[in-house]
Amino acid sequence: MPTTYNYKRYKMSEYDLSSFDGPKAGEPAANFTVRTPEGREVSLDDYKGRWVVLETGSITCSMYVKNVKGFARLKDKYPDVEFLLVYVREAHPGSRLGPHESDEQKLQLAAEMMEIYKDPRTVLVDDLQGTMHHQYGTLPNMIYVINPDGKVIYRCDWSFPKNVEKVLRNRDRLHTQEHIQIITAAPWIMFPVVLRGGWDAVWDLLAALPMITWAHIKFDLSRLKARLSGPKKEDQGPQAA
Repeated sequence: MPTTYNYKRYKMSEYDLSSFDGPKAGEPAANFTVRTPEGREVSLDDYKGRWVVLETGSITCSMYVKNVKGFARLKDKYPDVEFLLVYVREAHPGSRLGPHESDEQKLQLAAEMMEIYKDPRTVLVDDLQGTMHHQYGTLPNMIYVINPDGKVIYRCDWSFPKNVEKVLRNRDRLHTQEHIQIITAAPWIMFPVVLRGGWDAVWDLLAALPMITWAHIKFDLSRLKARLSGPKKEDQGPQAA
């Protein structure tokens, strides 16, 4: 099991794919307080009354980077929705960009991340201990859609703009499919992003790929087995008030 939140080198053992803590579809979204890159405190409750799409990511997370352009398009298409990106721990730290060591450094890196990836969303910064990240599941690239009453209507362990758009087109329903079968981002995205951590970060990822692949396959098979042995679980009907 992980010994520290801001791990120095990536290992598959840092993540448990079968564990997705945090509020589920139909449950209230837990409030949290984070900061803007300038250091101003912001709480999720500040967005009550508006639709919110909340994603997690970091400079070295290729799964986040693959989404930036897609969410930029959704932001233009759905101006009534607040699109938020919460900067959590580095997914693939290394000798070039290691684990966050201070709040000040993390705030500065969040500003750099916005510039590096040209992310037009509101970028918010979790604290050094990952308080928000622990509340919502600690996976590197989670996505939540929260309605104006503060209820989660969709969450998923991996974020894809096309799936979020399907949810935004059908906002009167709970969307309970919270897992996507995925191994990594495309290589032409993955390697340049992980290299920002350093060549050792790339090596750590390559060394872990067999374990990553097996962990994903094992988890997908366990879910398939559970689905086949139990009642079919589909998106539910209209939300409760």
